[in-house]
Amino acid sequence: MAINPVDITLYNYTNYRGDIRGIEFGVTDWLSLTMIFAMFNAKRWQKRTLYFRSPNEVPMWSYLLLCALTIFTAVVPQFAFFGVTKLLRGYLVFFVALNYLRNEADARYVVTCAVWISIYSFVQVFLDKYYRGVFPPRGSFEHQNSLAAFQNLMNFIIFAALLGDKGKLFAKQNLIYWIGLGGGTLTTLATLSRGAMATMIMGYFIVFMGLVVIKAKPTIKKKKWNAVALMILAALPLLAFLLPPIIDRFQNAPKESAEARHTFNDVAAEVGARDFFGIGLNNYSYVGTTEFADVLGVKDAGGLAHHIYWLSYAELGILGPLLWFLMMAGFVIHIGRTIKRRRHDFEGILALGIMTGFIIAMLVGTLEWMFRQTSMLVTYMMLGGFGLSLGRLRESINIQNKRSQKIRKAVFAYVLKLNQHSR
Repeated sequence: MAINPVDITLYNYTNYRGDIRGIEFGVTDWLSLTMIFAMFNAKRWQKRTLYFRSPNEVPMWSYLLLCALTIFTAVVPQFAFFGVTKLLRGYLVFFVALNYLRNEADARYVVTCAVWISIYSFVQVFLDKYYRGVFPPRGSFEHQNSLAAFQNLMNFIIFAALLGDKGKLFAKQNLIYWIGLGGGTLTTLATLSRGAMATMIMGYFIVFMGLVVIKAKPTIKKKKWNAVALMILAALPLLAFLLPPIIDRFQNAPKESAEARHTFNDVAAEVGARDFFGIGLNNYSYVGTTEFADVLGVKDAGGLAHHIYWLSYAELGILGPLLWFLMMAGFVIHIGRTIKRRRHDFEGILALGIMTGFIIAMLVGTLEWMFRQTSMLVTYMMLGGFGLSLGRLRESINIQNKRSQKIRKAVFAYVLKLNQHSR
C-alpha cells in the first residue's frame, strides 16, 4: 500500500545514503509473516495447496543468488547484507501474493484495493498542495517520482478493469473505477514528473491496444472507445488548470539534474568495469562518497545512480542488469500467457493491467532506481505474485466445480438408494 513500510531499523547507519541503511522491519513484514503463518496453520487454508514454485522462479532465484554472492565480494559486506535482507522481505511478499488469489472474487478485490489506494493518494496530494504547502506533492512517499511510479501501476490496473469489465460504461460497478482512475490520473499529473506523465500515457495505450487485440465483444469495443472519448473531454478543463505548471516544468527543468544523472551513470560504468561481480549490492553510495566525491560534488556524493541498469552493473557486475532484465521480462512473458488463455475472463483483464506495469517498469528503469526502493520493491513483488497466480484461478474454480458435481451426484445416488430401500 501507499504507506511507509518501515517501522524499525536495526544497526542503522543513519547518514548512509544507499537504498537501505540497516536491517529493516515494518508493517509490511508483520503482515507477510502473519499471512504465511495463517496459510500453514489456519483451518480455511488447510485444504488449499500452497505453491512454492512459480513460472518465473529461475531468473528470480538467480538474481537473488547473485545479490547474495556479492556479500563475499563487496567493498563493505555489511551494506550488501542489508540489501539482501530487503530483497528477502520482497520475496516473502511474493510468496503471499502467489498463494492469496483463489477465485474471481479475490481478483476483483485486488482492483477494488487499487481504486481505494488511488483515492487515498489523491487525498494526500490535495492536502500536500492546499494544506501542507508541499508542491510538487509527495503523498506518503519520500519523493514525487516514487509516488508517480507507484500510482501509475494502480492506474493501469483500474484502466484495464474499466474498459474490459462487464456492464455498461456507467454501471454501478464501473463508477468506482471512474473515481479511482480520475483520482489516480490527477495524482500522477500533479507530481509534474515528466517521465511519469509520458509513461502513464504509454501504459494507457498498451492497455487499450491489448484489449483490442484480445478480441473483445463488439459491445466491449464500443465501451472502450466511449470511455476514451469521455476521458479526453474530462481532461480538457483539467488540462487548462494543470497545463501551465506542466509546461513550465518541461521548459524550465534544471539542466543540473540531467547533468547529474549522466555523471552518476558514468561513475557506475567505471565502477562496474573493475570487477566481474561489481562492488557489491548497496555499495554504490559508499564508493561514491569515498572515491568520487570530487566528481559527483559535495551535494550529490553518496547518492545513487538514477538508472537501474547502470546501478546494477556497478554493484553486481555485468550479470546484474542482465538477470534483472530477465526477471522482469519473465513476469511480462508469463503474465502475457495468462492473458492469452484467459482473454474472455476477468483474470485476463487484471493480468493485462499488471503486465503493463511491468513493461513500464522496465522502461522507467532507465530513469530511476525504483525497483530498489523498499515500497516499490514490495509493490512489484506483490503484483508479480498476483499476476503469476491468475493463470490457475480458473483451473482451481473448475476443480472445485468438479468436486461439487461429484458430491451432488453421490448425494443424489445415496438418496435414490434410500428411496429404493424404503419401498
